[in-house]
Amino acid sequence: MKKTKTLSLSILSLSALSLGILAASGNAHAETKTTIPVTVETTQQRVSSLTIDEVGKLKATDSAALTFSAGEKLKLLNFKDGDVVKKGDLIAQLDDSQAKAELDKAKSSLALAESKLDRVLALLKKQPDSMSEQDVEELRQQAKLAKADFKQKKIGLQNYQMVAPFDGQLTNFTHSLGSRVEAATVLVSLIKLDPVEVHYSISQSEVGKAKIGQPVALKVDAYGDTEFMGHVDYIAPLVDEQSGRVEIHAHFNNQDNRLVPGMFAKVSQSVGDESDDVIVSQSAIETNGDERFVWVVENDKAIKRPVELGTNTNDGYVAIDTGLEVGETVVVTGRQNLNEDSLVSIQATKSETNSTPVEAVATEQAESTTQAEPAKRVDSPVTLPARTLPAQPEEEFVGPVQPEQQETEVPETSKEAEQSVDPQVDTTAEVN
Repeated sequence: MKKTKTLSLSILSLSALSLGILAASGNAHAETKTTIPVTVETTQQRVSSLTIDEVGKLKATDSAALTFSAGEKLKLLNFKDGDVVKKGDLIAQLDDSQAKAELDKAKSSLALAESKLDRVLALLKKQPDSMSEQDVEELRQQAKLAKADFKQKKIGLQNYQMVAPFDGQLTNFTHSLGSRVEAATVLVSLIKLDPVEVHYSISQSEVGKAKIGQPVALKVDAYGDTEFMGHVDYIAPLVDEQSGRVEIHAHFNNQDNRLVPGMFAKVSQSVGDESDDVIVSQSAIETNGDERFVWVVENDKAIKRPVELGTNTNDGYVAIDTGLEVGETVVVTGRQNLNEDSLVSIQATKSETNSTPVEAVATEQAESTTQAEPAKRVDSPVTLPARTLPAQPEEEFVGPVQPEQQETEVPETSKEAEQSVDPQVDTTAEVN
């Protein structure tokens, strides 16, 4: 029974020592700071100008719906659908046979009235009393009326002709040869393609920045990233009652006719001078009430840096007025886990991230790192001291201890182990 007590006390002492060393090792590792995985980017400098970006629609500076002032059958078409014409070109003509006949009649009446007046005036020179002054005046009036009628018929003949009022391009004709075209019916439209205008509107808060002559850049889907440059030539003097916005017109040269009226366009109107701005991703900006700040990485630590925001660049970045310099490293994702002076481990820059949302990537990395750390902490540098158990003579160890001996002796051994202060004391001596 004494041998059994000796073995039990040794095992308990060894267990107590092991638990103490493991607890000390765990406390030492608990004091070590955890690094937080983050994704970062480097601040950049961009030369930019203050602009107003809107969507507008291209309009022709000059356009006309061409009609006849008379109604008659269509006699002549000198152009086809879509042809380009010059100012003064005869585009189409109606049947003017009747109008010409009336003009000839008016011409004859004028000639007759003027001839009669000339004979009377010649006679009065020879015989002053041959005709009263009243009769002579009537002849003069008849000649004037005949002349006026002739001019009217001559002008009326032009109503049967369609002439281009300016240089431009025709649309499609609505009538064919031989068909009757009534007066004021549109036969074809003429569009002036050079120059063209883009019409768009701006908010009331931006009206004070807009001025006549400011440069305007224009892009249309048909030509990709090709920019066309123009300038503002009209600012509406009143606010539209329905939209609450102010209409703007910009003028563009279009010598090659690439810009077609009716196209939608992306418009960028410059309203300020160029400036060098420090820009950073919008996802790096954090908000706390009215405060705006970012986390800057310095010596593997996260430093909270207040900033003042400038203009939004509309491409995922924002200009920084104060608080950052070019080339500083700013945390983009993983910010939710940061505190002042937190240790960070840079996982990737913004350009290296894949299509997976960066916030999700940072969260997954943080969780995997946290879960892996306890396994690393088990590898404690503390080594348990070697212990040599008392020798057990084989001839004296007869068999297993009887149940009643275990119940009576083990509690006594446990009590003595609790009272022991130094685990290195030889408990065998006390039992003997």
